[in-house]
Amino acid sequence: MIETVKNILKKYVNISCESTFIVGFSGGWDSMCLLDIMNKLSKEYGFLLVAAHLNHNWRGKESEAEKERCLSFCEDNDITFISDTLQEGIKASELIAREMRYEFFSKCAQEFEADAILTAHTKSDNAETILYRIIKGTGLNGLEGIRELRDLNGFKVIRPILNFSRKDIEEYCIKNELYPNNDSSNMNTKYVRNNIRHNIMPAIKLINPNIENSLITLAEIAAGNNKVINELMQNIENQITIGNKWFTQNFLILNSAIKQHFVYKLLVKNDLEPSFSKIQEVINFITENQKSKTGKTLSVKNDLWLFVSHKYTYFIHSEHFKKIDDEITVESEGEYNFGGKYKICIEKYGEKIDKFPKAASRTAYVNIDSSLFPLTIRTRRNGDIIQPFGMQGKMKLKKYFINKNIPEHDRDNIVLICKDKEVLWVAGIGLSEKLRTYDIPAYKLKMENINNDLA
Repeated sequence: MIETVKNILKKYVNISCESTFIVGFSGGWDSMCLLDIMNKLSKEYGFLLVAAHLNHNWRGKESEAEKERCLSFCEDNDITFISDTLQEGIKASELIAREMRYEFFSKCAQEFEADAILTAHTKSDNAETILYRIIKGTGLNGLEGIRELRDLNGFKVIRPILNFSRKDIEEYCIKNELYPNNDSSNMNTKYVRNNIRHNIMPAIKLINPNIENSLITLAEIAAGNNKVINELMQNIENQITIGNKWFTQNFLILNSAIKQHFVYKLLVKNDLEPSFSKIQEVINFITENQKSKTGKTLSVKNDLWLFVSHKYTYFIHSEHFKKIDDEITVESEGEYNFGGKYKICIEKYGEKIDKFPKAASRTAYVNIDSSLFPLTIRTRRNGDIIQPFGMQGKMKLKKYFINKNIPEHDRDNIVLICKDKEVLWVAGIGLSEKLRTYDIPAYKLKMENINNDLA
Protein backbone atom coordinates (compact mmCIF):
# COMPACT_ATOMS: atom_id res chain seq x y z
CA MET A 1 0.00 0.00 0.00
CA ILE A 2 2.81 2.41 0.83
CA GLU A 3 4.37 1.99 -2.61
CA THR A 4 0.98 2.54 -4.30
CA VAL A 5 0.36 5.75 -2.34
CA LYS A 6 3.85 6.98 -3.21
CA ASN A 7 3.33 6.34 -6.93
CA ILE A 8 -0.06 8.07 -6.98
CA LEU A 9 1.39 11.15 -5.28
CA LYS A 10 4.24 11.27 -7.80
CA LYS A 11 1.69 11.41 -10.63
CA TYR A 12 0.53 14.81 -9.45
CA VAL A 13 3.18 16.45 -7.24
CA ASN A 14 6.88 16.44 -6.48
CA ILE A 15 7.79 14.72 -3.21
CA SER A 16 10.78 16.25 -1.44
CA CYS A 17 11.92 17.61 1.90
CA GLU A 18 10.39 20.95 0.87
CA SER A 19 6.91 19.49 0.30
CA THR A 20 3.92 19.95 2.60
CA PHE A 21 0.91 17.65 2.67
CA ILE A 22 -2.39 18.16 4.51
CA VAL A 23 -4.20 14.93 5.44
CA GLY A 24 -7.87 15.10 6.39
CA PHE A 25 -7.83 13.15 9.67
CA SER A 26 -11.04 12.12 11.41
CA GLY A 27 -9.26 9.34 13.29
CA GLY A 28 -11.42 6.68 11.62
CA TRP A 29 -10.06 3.57 9.90
CA ASP A 30 -9.52 5.13 6.47
CA SER A 31 -7.86 8.38 7.56
CA MET A 32 -5.80 6.58 10.22
CA CYS A 33 -4.46 4.24 7.54
CA LEU A 34 -3.63 7.11 5.16
CA LEU A 35 -1.98 9.25 7.85
CA ASP A 36 0.17 6.33 9.00
CA ILE A 37 1.31 5.64 5.43
CA MET A 38 2.11 9.33 4.89
CA ASN A 39 4.00 9.41 8.19
CA LYS A 40 6.21 6.55 6.98
CA LEU A 41 6.81 8.38 3.69
CA SER A 42 7.66 11.60 5.57
CA LYS A 43 10.43 9.69 7.34
CA GLU A 44 11.76 8.72 3.91
CA TYR A 45 11.47 12.12 2.21
CA GLY A 46 11.49 14.60 5.10
CA PHE A 47 8.37 16.53 4.01
CA LEU A 48 6.05 18.34 6.43
CA LEU A 49 2.97 16.31 7.28
CA VAL A 50 -0.08 18.07 8.76
CA ALA A 51 -3.12 16.23 10.13
CA ALA A 52 -6.25 18.40 9.78
CA HIS A 53 -9.12 17.43 12.08
CA LEU A 54 -12.54 19.08 11.98
CA ASN A 55 -14.83 18.45 14.95
CA HIS A 56 -18.37 18.75 13.57
CA ASN A 57 -19.59 19.11 17.16
CA TRP A 58 -22.64 16.91 16.57
CA ARG A 59 -22.01 14.25 19.21
CA GLY A 60 -20.85 16.30 22.18
CA LYS A 61 -18.36 14.52 24.45
CA GLU A 62 -17.90 11.68 21.97
CA SER A 63 -16.69 14.12 19.28
CA GLU A 64 -14.38 15.83 21.77
CA ALA A 65 -12.93 12.49 22.86
CA GLU A 66 -12.24 11.56 19.21
CA LYS A 67 -10.41 14.85 18.72
CA GLU A 68 -8.25 14.15 21.79
CA ARG A 69 -7.36 10.66 20.50
CA CYS A 70 -6.39 12.19 17.12
CA LEU A 71 -4.19 14.74 18.90
CA SER A 72 -2.60 12.01 21.03
CA PHE A 73 -1.78 9.90 17.95
CA CYS A 74 -0.15 12.88 16.23
CA GLU A 75 1.87 13.81 19.32
CA ASP A 76 3.10 10.23 19.68
CA ASN A 77 4.17 10.18 16.02
CA ASP A 78 5.57 13.74 15.80
CA ILE A 79 2.91 14.82 13.27
CA THR A 80 1.76 18.45 13.12
CA PHE A 81 -1.88 18.58 14.23
CA ILE A 82 -4.39 21.33 13.47
CA SER A 83 -8.06 21.29 14.37
CA ASP A 84 -11.20 23.37 14.47
CA THR A 85 -14.64 22.90 16.02
CA LEU A 86 -17.86 23.96 14.34
CA GLN A 87 -20.33 26.09 16.25
CA GLU A 88 -23.27 24.35 17.84
CA GLY A 89 -26.58 24.42 16.01
CA ILE A 90 -25.26 23.74 12.49
CA LYS A 91 -27.60 21.30 10.76
CA ALA A 92 -26.28 17.73 10.89
CA SER A 93 -26.38 16.79 7.22
CA GLU A 94 -23.94 14.94 4.98
CA LEU A 95 -23.81 17.80 2.47
CA ILE A 96 -23.11 20.48 5.08
CA ALA A 97 -20.49 18.27 6.75
CA ARG A 98 -18.72 17.81 3.44
CA GLU A 99 -18.79 21.53 2.61
CA MET A 100 -17.46 22.47 6.05
CA ARG A 101 -14.65 19.91 5.86
CA TYR A 102 -13.41 21.12 2.49
CA GLU A 103 -13.62 24.74 3.59
CA PHE A 104 -11.48 23.82 6.61
CA PHE A 105 -9.01 21.85 4.48
CA SER A 106 -8.69 24.79 2.11
CA LYS A 107 -7.85 27.16 4.99
CA CYS A 108 -5.24 24.70 6.29
CA ALA A 109 -3.68 24.40 2.83
CA GLN A 110 -3.42 28.19 2.58
CA GLU A 111 -1.92 28.51 6.06
CA PHE A 112 0.78 25.89 5.44
CA GLU A 113 1.21 26.63 1.69
CA ALA A 114 0.58 22.96 1.04
CA ASP A 115 1.49 21.09 -2.12
CA ALA A 116 -1.68 19.00 -1.83
CA ILE A 117 -4.60 18.02 0.37
CA LEU A 118 -5.04 14.26 0.82
CA THR A 119 -8.36 12.64 1.67
CA ALA A 120 -8.88 8.98 2.59
CA HIS A 121 -11.56 7.97 0.11
CA THR A 122 -11.48 4.24 -0.69
CA LYS A 123 -12.73 1.89 -3.40
CA SER A 124 -15.70 1.10 -1.14
CA ASP A 125 -16.50 4.82 -0.77
CA ASN A 126 -16.32 5.17 -4.54
CA ALA A 127 -18.65 2.25 -5.19
CA GLU A 128 -21.15 3.60 -2.65
CA THR A 129 -20.96 7.06 -4.24
CA ILE A 130 -21.66 5.66 -7.71
CA LEU A 131 -24.61 3.66 -6.42
CA TYR A 132 -25.90 6.74 -4.57
CA ARG A 133 -25.75 8.79 -7.77
CA ILE A 134 -27.51 6.07 -9.75
CA ILE A 135 -30.31 6.03 -7.16
CA LYS A 136 -30.59 9.85 -7.21
CA GLY A 137 -30.31 10.03 -11.00
CA THR A 138 -27.09 10.93 -12.80
CA GLY A 139 -25.46 11.23 -16.20
CA LEU A 140 -22.20 9.83 -17.51
CA ASN A 141 -20.15 12.40 -15.59
CA GLY A 142 -21.74 11.33 -12.32
CA LEU A 143 -21.00 7.69 -13.10
CA GLU A 144 -17.28 8.46 -13.01
CA GLY A 145 -17.59 8.51 -9.21
CA ILE A 146 -14.88 9.95 -6.98
CA ARG A 147 -11.88 11.16 -8.95
CA GLU A 148 -8.32 10.54 -7.92
CA LEU A 149 -7.55 14.24 -8.37
CA ARG A 150 -9.66 17.37 -8.09
CA ASP A 151 -9.11 21.09 -7.58
CA LEU A 152 -10.08 22.99 -4.42
CA ASN A 153 -9.55 26.76 -4.60
CA GLY A 154 -6.30 26.27 -6.50
CA PHE A 155 -5.06 23.39 -4.34
CA LYS A 156 -4.80 19.78 -5.50
CA VAL A 157 -6.96 17.28 -3.64
CA ILE A 158 -5.55 13.76 -4.07
CA ARG A 159 -7.16 10.46 -3.01
CA PRO A 160 -4.14 8.12 -2.71
CA ILE A 161 -5.99 5.06 -1.31
CA LEU A 162 -8.87 5.13 -3.78
CA ASN A 163 -7.86 1.74 -5.19
CA PHE A 164 -8.12 -0.05 -1.84
CA SER A 165 -11.27 -1.56 -0.34
CA ARG A 166 -12.48 -1.12 3.22
CA LYS A 167 -11.25 -4.66 3.90
CA ASP A 168 -7.72 -3.69 2.74
CA ILE A 169 -7.78 -0.69 5.07
CA GLU A 170 -8.87 -2.72 8.08
CA GLU A 171 -6.16 -5.30 7.44
CA TYR A 172 -3.52 -2.55 7.26
CA CYS A 173 -4.66 -0.97 10.54
CA ILE A 174 -4.71 -4.31 12.38
CA LYS A 175 -1.32 -5.33 11.02
CA ASN A 176 0.23 -1.99 12.04
CA GLU A 177 -1.45 -1.97 15.47
CA LEU A 178 -3.44 1.17 14.80
CA TYR A 179 -6.49 1.94 16.93
CA PRO A 180 -8.93 4.10 14.97
CA ASN A 181 -11.95 5.97 16.28
CA ASN A 182 -15.33 4.30 15.80
CA ASP A 183 -17.76 7.15 15.03
CA SER A 184 -21.17 6.04 16.32
CA SER A 185 -22.92 8.20 13.70
CA ASN A 186 -21.49 5.93 11.00
CA MET A 187 -24.04 3.32 12.08
CA ASN A 188 -26.99 5.72 11.88
CA THR A 189 -28.90 4.70 8.75
CA LYS A 190 -30.97 7.90 8.68
CA TYR A 191 -28.00 9.22 6.68
CA VAL A 192 -28.35 8.06 3.07
CA ARG A 193 -24.77 6.91 2.65
CA ASN A 194 -24.90 4.87 5.85
CA ASN A 195 -28.13 3.28 4.63
CA ILE A 196 -26.41 2.35 1.37
CA ARG A 197 -23.38 0.97 3.24
CA HIS A 198 -25.19 -1.08 5.89
CA ASN A 199 -28.42 -2.11 4.13
CA ILE A 200 -28.43 -1.64 0.36
CA MET A 201 -24.91 -2.82 -0.52
CA PRO A 202 -25.19 -6.03 1.57
CA ALA A 203 -28.51 -6.80 -0.14
CA ILE A 204 -26.98 -6.28 -3.60
CA LYS A 205 -24.00 -8.48 -2.67
CA LEU A 206 -26.42 -11.38 -2.28
CA ILE A 207 -27.01 -11.01 -6.03
CA ASN A 208 -23.49 -9.92 -7.03
CA PRO A 209 -20.74 -10.48 -4.44
CA ASN A 210 -18.37 -8.40 -6.61
CA ILE A 211 -20.65 -5.36 -6.81
CA GLU A 212 -17.88 -2.97 -5.71
CA ASN A 213 -15.64 -4.03 -8.59
CA SER A 214 -18.60 -3.96 -10.99
CA LEU A 215 -19.40 -0.37 -10.04
CA ILE A 216 -15.75 0.68 -10.34
CA THR A 217 -15.65 -0.93 -13.80
CA LEU A 218 -18.78 1.04 -14.70
CA ALA A 219 -17.00 4.21 -13.57
CA GLU A 220 -13.97 3.39 -15.75
CA ILE A 221 -16.21 2.77 -18.77
CA ALA A 222 -18.04 6.06 -18.13
CA ALA A 223 -14.72 7.91 -17.85
CA GLY A 224 -13.53 6.44 -21.15
CA ASN A 225 -16.78 7.36 -22.91
CA ASN A 226 -16.59 10.86 -21.46
CA LYS A 227 -13.12 11.35 -22.94
CA VAL A 228 -14.46 10.50 -26.39
CA ILE A 229 -17.50 12.75 -25.90
CA ASN A 230 -15.36 15.63 -24.63
CA GLU A 231 -13.10 15.46 -27.69
CA LEU A 232 -16.12 15.59 -30.00
CA MET A 233 -17.69 18.37 -27.93
CA GLN A 234 -14.53 20.44 -28.12
CA ASN A 235 -14.78 20.43 -31.92
CA ILE A 236 -18.42 21.52 -31.72
CA GLU A 237 -17.64 24.23 -29.15
CA ASN A 238 -14.90 25.64 -31.38
CA GLN A 239 -17.48 26.09 -34.13
CA ILE A 240 -20.19 27.80 -32.07
CA THR A 241 -18.24 29.87 -29.53
CA ILE A 242 -16.24 33.07 -29.60
CA GLY A 243 -14.44 33.76 -26.35
CA ASN A 244 -16.90 33.25 -23.48
CA LYS A 245 -19.90 33.76 -25.76
CA TRP A 246 -21.65 31.28 -27.99
CA PHE A 247 -23.79 31.95 -31.04
CA THR A 248 -27.42 31.48 -30.05
CA GLN A 249 -28.71 30.25 -33.40
CA ASN A 250 -25.80 27.83 -33.86
CA PHE A 251 -26.48 26.41 -30.42
CA LEU A 252 -30.19 25.91 -31.12
CA ILE A 253 -29.65 23.75 -34.22
CA LEU A 254 -27.65 21.19 -32.19
CA ASN A 255 -29.48 18.00 -31.26
CA SER A 256 -30.93 17.80 -27.74
CA ALA A 257 -28.23 15.49 -26.32
CA ILE A 258 -25.41 17.79 -27.45
CA LYS A 259 -27.25 20.84 -26.08
CA GLN A 260 -27.59 19.14 -22.71
CA HIS A 261 -23.92 18.18 -22.59
CA PHE A 262 -22.87 21.66 -23.68
CA VAL A 263 -24.93 23.32 -20.92
CA TYR A 264 -23.79 20.71 -18.38
CA LYS A 265 -20.15 21.71 -18.93
CA LEU A 266 -20.98 25.41 -18.68
CA LEU A 267 -22.83 24.93 -15.40
CA VAL A 268 -19.92 22.97 -13.92
CA LYS A 269 -17.47 25.61 -15.13
CA ASN A 270 -19.50 28.25 -13.29
CA ASP A 271 -19.75 26.20 -10.05
CA LEU A 272 -23.43 25.37 -10.52
CA GLU A 273 -25.12 22.06 -9.70
CA PRO A 274 -25.67 20.49 -13.16
CA SER A 275 -29.01 18.84 -12.40
CA PHE A 276 -31.24 17.79 -15.26
CA SER A 277 -33.86 20.37 -14.24
CA LYS A 278 -31.30 23.20 -14.24
CA ILE A 279 -29.94 22.12 -17.64
CA GLN A 280 -33.45 22.04 -19.08
CA GLU A 281 -34.27 25.44 -17.54
CA VAL A 282 -31.28 26.98 -19.33
CA ILE A 283 -32.11 25.35 -22.66
CA ASN A 284 -35.77 26.42 -22.41
CA PHE A 285 -34.78 30.02 -21.60
CA ILE A 286 -32.48 30.16 -24.62
CA THR A 287 -35.20 28.72 -26.86
CA GLU A 288 -37.86 31.15 -25.59
CA ASN A 289 -35.67 34.26 -26.00
CA GLN A 290 -33.77 33.41 -29.17
CA LYS A 291 -35.37 36.27 -31.11
CA SER A 292 -34.72 39.03 -28.56
CA LYS A 293 -32.77 41.87 -30.14
CA THR A 294 -31.43 43.47 -26.94
CA GLY A 295 -31.49 40.25 -24.94
CA LYS A 296 -33.03 38.80 -21.78
CA THR A 297 -31.37 37.65 -18.54
CA LEU A 298 -32.04 34.69 -16.25
CA SER A 299 -30.72 34.63 -12.68
CA VAL A 300 -29.02 31.26 -12.14
CA LYS A 301 -27.50 32.07 -8.74
CA ASN A 302 -26.88 35.12 -6.52
CA ASP A 303 -23.98 36.55 -8.53
CA LEU A 304 -24.51 34.98 -11.95
CA TRP A 305 -26.96 35.57 -14.82
CA LEU A 306 -27.52 33.92 -18.18
CA PHE A 307 -27.89 36.41 -21.05
CA VAL A 308 -29.65 35.43 -24.28
CA SER A 309 -30.13 37.47 -27.44
CA HIS A 310 -30.77 36.57 -31.06
CA LYS A 311 -27.01 36.75 -31.61
CA TYR A 312 -25.17 35.68 -28.44
CA THR A 313 -25.68 33.66 -25.27
CA TYR A 314 -23.31 33.92 -22.31
CA PHE A 315 -23.02 34.11 -18.52
CA ILE A 316 -22.69 37.47 -16.77
CA HIS A 317 -20.96 37.75 -13.39
CA SER A 318 -21.94 40.43 -10.86
CA GLU A 319 -18.64 42.30 -11.44
CA HIS A 320 -19.93 43.20 -14.88
CA PHE A 321 -22.63 45.41 -13.37
CA LYS A 322 -20.22 47.69 -11.48
CA LYS A 323 -20.72 51.05 -13.15
CA ILE A 324 -17.71 53.20 -14.05
CA ASP A 325 -18.47 56.56 -12.41
CA ASP A 326 -15.32 58.30 -13.63
CA GLU A 327 -15.70 61.63 -15.44
CA ILE A 328 -12.83 63.42 -17.19
CA THR A 329 -12.78 66.93 -18.63
CA VAL A 330 -10.98 67.18 -21.99
CA GLU A 331 -9.60 70.64 -22.78
CA SER A 332 -7.60 69.56 -25.85
CA GLU A 333 -5.85 66.61 -27.44
CA GLY A 334 -4.08 64.15 -25.15
CA GLU A 335 -4.13 60.71 -23.57
CA TYR A 336 -6.64 59.97 -20.81
CA ASN A 337 -6.92 57.07 -18.37
CA PHE A 338 -10.61 56.30 -17.85
CA GLY A 339 -11.83 54.31 -14.86
CA GLY A 340 -8.54 52.47 -14.56
CA LYS A 341 -9.75 50.30 -17.44
CA TYR A 342 -9.42 52.25 -20.69
CA LYS A 343 -6.95 54.56 -22.37
CA ILE A 344 -8.57 57.23 -24.57
CA CYS A 345 -6.34 58.99 -27.09
CA ILE A 346 -7.41 62.24 -28.78
CA GLU A 347 -4.78 63.46 -31.22
CA LYS A 348 -4.60 65.94 -34.07
CA TYR A 349 -4.43 64.20 -37.43
CA GLY A 350 -4.76 66.11 -40.72
CA GLU A 351 -3.89 63.32 -43.17
CA LYS A 352 -6.02 62.03 -46.02
CA ILE A 353 -8.16 58.98 -45.24
CA ASP A 354 -9.03 56.64 -48.10
CA LYS A 355 -11.06 54.20 -46.01
CA PHE A 356 -12.73 55.08 -42.73
CA PRO A 357 -13.07 52.52 -39.89
CA LYS A 358 -16.43 50.87 -39.35
CA ALA A 359 -18.78 52.44 -36.81
CA ALA A 360 -18.10 49.59 -34.37
CA SER A 361 -14.35 50.24 -34.44
CA ARG A 362 -12.58 51.64 -31.42
CA THR A 363 -10.85 54.11 -33.72
CA ALA A 364 -12.59 57.08 -35.35
CA TYR A 365 -11.47 59.99 -37.53
CA VAL A 366 -13.45 63.16 -36.86
CA ASN A 367 -13.72 66.89 -37.10
CA ILE A 368 -14.09 68.59 -33.73
CA ASP A 369 -14.86 72.27 -33.87
CA SER A 370 -12.71 74.20 -31.40
CA SER A 371 -15.89 75.68 -29.91
CA LEU A 372 -16.90 72.21 -28.66
CA PHE A 373 -14.06 72.08 -26.14
CA PRO A 374 -14.07 71.35 -23.27
CA LEU A 375 -15.50 67.85 -23.78
CA THR A 376 -16.24 65.16 -21.21
CA ILE A 377 -15.31 61.47 -21.16
CA ARG A 378 -17.87 59.56 -19.08
CA THR A 379 -20.57 56.88 -19.10
CA ARG A 380 -24.27 57.49 -19.71
CA ARG A 381 -26.44 59.84 -17.66
CA ASN A 382 -30.18 60.51 -17.57
CA GLY A 383 -31.20 62.89 -20.33
CA ASP A 384 -28.35 62.07 -22.74
CA ILE A 385 -29.11 62.64 -26.43
CA ILE A 386 -27.29 61.96 -29.69
CA GLN A 387 -27.61 62.90 -33.34
CA PRO A 388 -26.82 59.55 -34.98
CA PHE A 389 -24.40 59.54 -37.91
CA GLY A 390 -26.24 60.28 -41.16
CA MET A 391 -29.37 61.64 -39.45
CA GLN A 392 -30.73 65.17 -39.17
CA GLY A 393 -32.62 64.85 -35.90
CA LYS A 394 -31.59 63.86 -32.38
CA MET A 395 -32.82 61.03 -30.17
CA LYS A 396 -32.42 59.84 -26.60
CA LEU A 397 -29.30 57.78 -26.04
CA LYS A 398 -31.45 54.96 -24.61
CA LYS A 399 -33.34 54.66 -27.90
CA TYR A 400 -30.02 54.76 -29.78
CA PHE A 401 -28.76 51.81 -27.70
CA ILE A 402 -31.98 49.91 -28.40
CA ASN A 403 -31.66 50.57 -32.14
CA LYS A 404 -28.08 49.30 -31.98
CA ASN A 405 -29.20 46.14 -30.08
CA ILE A 406 -26.97 46.97 -27.10
CA PRO A 407 -27.89 44.75 -24.11
CA GLU A 408 -29.11 46.57 -21.01
CA HIS A 409 -26.28 45.17 -18.84
CA ASP A 410 -23.63 46.64 -21.18
CA ARG A 411 -24.98 50.19 -21.41
CA ASP A 412 -23.71 51.60 -18.09
CA ASN A 413 -20.06 50.98 -18.92
CA ILE A 414 -19.91 52.12 -22.53
CA VAL A 415 -17.42 54.98 -22.88
CA LEU A 416 -18.80 58.24 -24.24
CA ILE A 417 -17.27 61.52 -25.37
CA CYS A 418 -19.82 64.25 -24.76
CA LYS A 419 -20.51 67.95 -24.90
CA ASP A 420 -22.75 68.52 -21.89
CA LYS A 421 -25.78 66.24 -22.46
CA GLU A 422 -25.05 65.58 -26.11
CA VAL A 423 -23.08 62.44 -26.96
CA LEU A 424 -20.55 62.84 -29.77
CA TRP A 425 -18.82 59.43 -29.77
CA VAL A 426 -20.10 56.12 -28.42
CA ALA A 427 -16.80 54.25 -28.35
CA GLY A 428 -16.94 51.06 -30.36
CA ILE A 429 -20.53 51.68 -31.44
CA GLY A 430 -20.96 54.87 -33.45
CA LEU A 431 -20.43 58.59 -34.07
CA SER A 432 -22.58 61.68 -33.91
CA GLU A 433 -23.31 63.43 -37.19
CA LYS A 434 -21.70 66.50 -35.57
CA LEU A 435 -18.26 64.86 -35.85
CA ARG A 436 -18.61 63.95 -39.52
CA THR A 437 -15.47 64.50 -41.56
CA TYR A 438 -14.49 63.85 -45.13
CA ASP A 439 -11.13 62.88 -46.58
CA ILE A 440 -8.94 64.99 -44.22
CA PRO A 441 -10.06 64.67 -40.57
CA ALA A 442 -8.83 67.05 -37.90
CA TYR A 443 -8.62 64.49 -35.08
CA LYS A 444 -8.14 60.79 -34.47
CA LEU A 445 -9.98 59.15 -31.56
CA LYS A 446 -8.83 55.82 -30.20
CA MET A 447 -9.79 53.68 -27.21
CA GLU A 448 -7.95 50.61 -25.94
CA ASN A 449 -7.79 48.60 -22.74
CA ILE A 450 -5.16 49.67 -20.22
CA ASN A 451 -3.38 46.34 -20.82
CA ASN A 452 -3.29 47.25 -24.51
CA ASP A 453 -5.48 44.27 -25.44
CA LEU A 454 -8.48 45.34 -27.45
CA ALA A 455 -11.69 44.02 -25.88
